Amino acid sequence: MIVMKRKKIQLILLIFTISSLFLLVGIQISWVLKSARMQEAQFNHTVTLAMNRIVENLSQNQAICSEMNNCLRAGKSHSCFLLMRNRMEWAYLDTLIKNDLKYYNINLDYEFDIVEKGAKVSLIADGETYINDNLEKVLEQAGYELRLRFPEKSEFIKAQIGYIFISSISLLLLVSGSFILIYKFYKRERKLTENIIDFINNMTHEFKTPLTNIALANGLISKNEIIEKDEKLASYTKVIKNEHQRLKEKVEVLLKAALSENGNPLSTELFDAAFELKNVVDSFTVRISEKKGSVVVNSSGHNFTLSGNIEMFQVAIGNLIDNAIRYNNNSPRIIIDLKSTKDIIVITITDNGKGISKENLSRIFEKFYRIPTGDIHENEGFGLGLYFVKNTVTQMNGNIKVTSALDKGTTFTIDFPVSKG
Repeated sequence: MIVMKRKKIQLILLIFTISSLFLLVGIQISWVLKSARMQEAQFNHTVTLAMNRIVENLSQNQAICSEMNNCLRAGKSHSCFLLMRNRMEWAYLDTLIKNDLKYYNINLDYEFDIVEKGAKVSLIADGETYINDNLEKVLEQAGYELRLRFPEKSEFIKAQIGYIFISSISLLLLVSGSFILIYKFYKRERKLTENIIDFINNMTHEFKTPLTNIALANGLISKNEIIEKDEKLASYTKVIKNEHQRLKEKVEVLLKAALSENGNPLSTELFDAAFELKNVVDSFTVRISEKKGSVVVNSSGHNFTLSGNIEMFQVAIGNLIDNAIRYNNNSPRIIIDLKSTKDIIVITITDNGKGISKENLSRIFEKFYRIPTGDIHENEGFGLGLYFVKNTVTQMNGNIKVTSALDKGTTFTIDFPVSKG
């Protein structure tokens, strides 16, 4: 169920990310097209201003106006260009238009003509043409217009938005590339995690049978009369028993961590947290006594009912007590406060151990993280104990907090919602 839920969430996130990328592409394309339209509108407005200036300046040159009047009234052609293109006046008009276009920073090649309105006989009759029909006063005759066309207008507009387009495409490629890389890294890490979980799962199952056989063989040996009478041999069997128990606990932690992380269903039931806590504490009696330490359990409240997996709860609490015993240079003094209110059960475990520095405190719940000590032999375990505690508490809808000070001790505070049954 958990695996299916995770895959569903991952699929939703993947679809959302891809959809966002397509949406971003659409927005960028729309923005570029809008910029092109704005550039074209601005260009058209500038050309209109330039043509008004051209007509105004043309009206001030009586010689050119007179020549064009004579040309058009002769009726030989609908186009001044066809009749006047080789004349000096037409060259002057060309210079006048060029200067007025430059005045408005238009430096494109152009074609122009003065023709009758609606005339099709013109050099620039085809294509997008700018028209100004305010020539009535200039030529003293109505029905004529100035036509102007820019063959390279499209290239000019594209050049104006080119840097925007290139920047947009580069950004999209960068985002798309980043997404692909992140997805590849995610798949690689996910595969690695699955392999680690499979390895741990297989390894722990492989260890269970040899551990059982070791315990059985050691139990039979320790009951032998010769062993019982030999104090030295009896101490050896005790060492085997203790080390077997420690190794079994490690294997159980690994197995529980693998089961809880790969989504295999674990049994969930209602249980009494106070009762199970007492059982866990009792299992550490021998170790506490050997170190001349003590465990004090204070309880207040009435309803200690929790919902979850009992074994996981026992292992999680056991990990915290085990750390309090192991990482302690003195006789361990452990205080466990169990409080129950109407809605919450709070478990506080305080020790007088080595403590944890601030830089390491934020990472103690990370998987495979072990606090560096400078001596690798002091780093016992796999770095899974507190990770398993955190995972168990989270699965039981609880929260865990930790405070610590070097050489003074550590306090873990866990709160669970009270199960209503």
